[in-house]
Amino acid sequence: MGLSSGIVGLPNCGKTTLFCAITGTEQERSNYMFSTTAPIKGVVDVPDPRLEKIRECIPSNKVIYAQMAVTDIPGLVSGSSTGEGMGVGFLSAIKESDALLHVVRCFEKEGVQHVSGKVDPAFDAEVVEMELAAVDKETVARNLERTQKKAKSGVDKDAAFQIQVFEKAKAQLETGQPLRMLEWNEAEKKALQPLFLMTIKPVLFVANVGDDDLDGKGKHVVALREYAKKTKAHVMHLCCDLEAELLRMTPGDRQVFMSDMGLVESGLARLIHSAFDLLGLQTYFTAGEKEIRAWVIHKGDTAVIGAGVIHTDFIKKFVRAQIYTFEDLMQHRTEAAIKAAGRMRLEGKEYVLRDGDVCNFLIAN
Repeated sequence: MGLSSGIVGLPNCGKTTLFCAITGTEQERSNYMFSTTAPIKGVVDVPDPRLEKIRECIPSNKVIYAQMAVTDIPGLVSGSSTGEGMGVGFLSAIKESDALLHVVRCFEKEGVQHVSGKVDPAFDAEVVEMELAAVDKETVARNLERTQKKAKSGVDKDAAFQIQVFEKAKAQLETGQPLRMLEWNEAEKKALQPLFLMTIKPVLFVANVGDDDLDGKGKHVVALREYAKKTKAHVMHLCCDLEAELLRMTPGDRQVFMSDMGLVESGLARLIHSAFDLLGLQTYFTAGEKEIRAWVIHKGDTAVIGAGVIHTDFIKKFVRAQIYTFEDLMQHRTEAAIKAAGRMRLEGKEYVLRDGDVCNFLIAN
């Protein structure tokens, strides 16, 4: 399991700058609208300093980080769902994303065009969300009509329930409000999943601030936080330009610069960790001579589910798990010492994995 995210927002909000900063790549950036004309995909390692600390105690040939896939698409504008701007055809590139990173401009800068002529974060965020809702409404209406035909034929026993769920979604979307604002039970989520709806996805608003508001306390970020609270979304702030500059520096220069700026952690690390929290994800580790590796699971997943992330066969062949914590390793420094201290545990299928567990799964032949 990995984490996949799609980047959305108005033109010139900083989407491509954020993509470049996340992926460490260089893409053409412009102060003018619609400079991004096609989806751009990238993959980034999830920052986790624990991996190298594990390697200090358990020598290994390589370290493999968890990864996040990210896709940048052309900006949306008011009317995109009916063909304005670049349209909405590029949404297909992010339909299977786990979450949306919705970049919102929260900085004032002459020379950088704004689609409406002024910076208004709450309004800007709502424009994009209404366009996504319009696309979802069309998708739901199309599937509702198809399912109603199935119901009349009597060939699909689930059709009646699906109709009920689709009608609930359609009613919400007709108000222009995102589907995430409603409560959905597991059966309803399962019925909607094949539609790959945009507005039911978890959203992290990324307030793109200027270098004069690195604390994210300015009026624009405050306005965006208020909008996010009303629409059941999350917000974090960062300066996309600054993050892009940091990645161009050598590690040493970056550390000195961050220290001078009073930054303990880069904005990108905060963003990725925020996305993990948004989706209820966590990390466990496997460690040995061949490799030390981070594996992504959902909070609440059991040992057998965690083993299945490594290989689906492990679910059926799972016997038990030998587990200790990252903190145990930092204290005792070797697995032998952990075992001697009585901190090495044998757990069964029902054990609920915790963030930072180091696991060795025993699998039947």
